[in-house]
Amino acid sequence: MSTLLDFLFPKRCLECGKWGEYVCTSCRHKSKPLRYLKCPVCEKPAIDGLTHPRCRTKYTPDGLTSFFRYDGIVKKAIKTVKYRFAYDIVEEFIQCIPNAFYEFIRNSYFINRKSCLVPIPLHPSRYNFRGFNQAEIIAAALSKRLNIPVDTKLLIRIKKTIPQVEMKDRDKRLSNMKDVFSLRTSYIVHRTSCIFLVDDVFTTGATLRSAASVLKHAGAKIVWGITLAQ
Repeated sequence: MSTLLDFLFPKRCLECGKWGEYVCTSCRHKSKPLRYLKCPVCEKPAIDGLTHPRCRTKYTPDGLTSFFRYDGIVKKAIKTVKYRFAYDIVEEFIQCIPNAFYEFIRNSYFINRKSCLVPIPLHPSRYNFRGFNQAEIIAAALSKRLNIPVDTKLLIRIKKTIPQVEMKDRDKRLSNMKDVFSLRTSYIVHRTSCIFLVDDVFTTGATLRSAASVLKHAGAKIVWGITLAQ
C-alpha cells in the first residue's frame, strides 16, 4: 500500500535504480540464500544451525538461523537501513524469508508459551542518534509471522562499544563485546523460557554469544539466534 511518504520520497531499487521498491522483484532474486547454517560458536557448518555438542556449554547460544549471505543487494539494504534510516526495507526482506523457516520455529521442540523475541539492544546514545533500533524492526516483523511477542525491555546495553563492522580483527571484536549487556534489575527470566535473540548480521558471533551468556546466566533454558544475514 502506497503512503504519502512514498509519493514525496519515491523508493528506488538499491541495485538497479528502478522506481517503486527498495529491492525490486528481479533484484530480489539476486539475493543469495545461505548454502548452509553455522554453529554460532565455531562458525562451522551445523545441522539446522544447532550448536555443536563439542561447542556447547551451559552459557552458549543453542543455535542460529540466518537467511542470506551478507553481500550484494543484501549488504546494501542492511547498510541503508542502518545509516540512511530507511527501516521499511526490512518489511521487503521479511517477505523473502522462506515459509519453511516459520514452520521450523513453530514446530521446534523447544518453543513454548513463554517464548519471546528479544532484539539485540543499542547503546542509549546510539539509539538516541539513530532514533530506532534495526533489530527491533526485524523482531517486530518476525513477530507478526510467528505470533511470538517481542520484549524490548529485558536486555540492556550498558557499555558503548566500537561498531563491530569497523573492526577487522576477530580477537578485537570478541574483546569489544565483553561485559556489554545486562538484564534490567526488575526482570526475572523464567527457567523454562525460550528466547530468540534477533539481530541484522552475524559476523564473528561475538554479539550473539555475549547477549546469550547474560540470558543463560539469568536462567533462560533456550537462547536461539536469528539474523537476516551472515
